[in-house]
Amino acid sequence: MITIRDVARQAGVSVATVSRVLNNSTLVSADTREAVMKAVSELDYRPNANAQALATQVSDTIGVVVMDVF
Repeated sequence: MITIRDVARQAGVSVATVSRVLNNSTLVSADTREAVMKAVSELDYRPNANAQALATQVSDTIGVVVMDVF
């Protein structure tokens, strides 16, 4: 599994910078944004849904309890 650290290493930037790019912060230069997005593409980075659910406390999961099944 590719992590945000792997993307940072590939792009030659910090983990915080990768996070800023992925969250569309305006505090990142266009050149840096391009380098990070290139690394994201090359490594086929996909955010971890479980980590996002922990961070946001939203899992988009519904539980169903059924007493009897006919």
